[in-house]
Amino acid sequence: MPKFLVVHVPFPTPMPLEQAVPLLKRSAGSMTAEAYWIQSFCQANSEGNAVRAYCRWDGTSLEAVRDAVAKLMPEMPVEGVYPLVALDSGDFR
Repeated sequence: MPKFLVVHVPFPTPMPLEQAVPLLKRSAGSMTAEAYWIQSFCQANSEGNAVRAYCRWDGTSLEAVRDAVAKLMPEMPVEGVYPLVALDSGDFR
């Protein structure tokens, strides 16, 4: 299945990670076969609060992922949804 990177920025305010967890749990419980969340990384500020999130999704299309994110997390603005190619250091040994 194709892979996508969803970039969330900016958060409405820098968000403590404890506040982000319920959003992620809601996403995990509401995914469909057309688009589902795999993993996220957060960029933190000096206080440890999330200021940007990079989320890996698998989906049937860019539109399916975009629609799922808009439906599941309307309170987290999206900078963009991009096709993703994953490279692993093990691939080059």
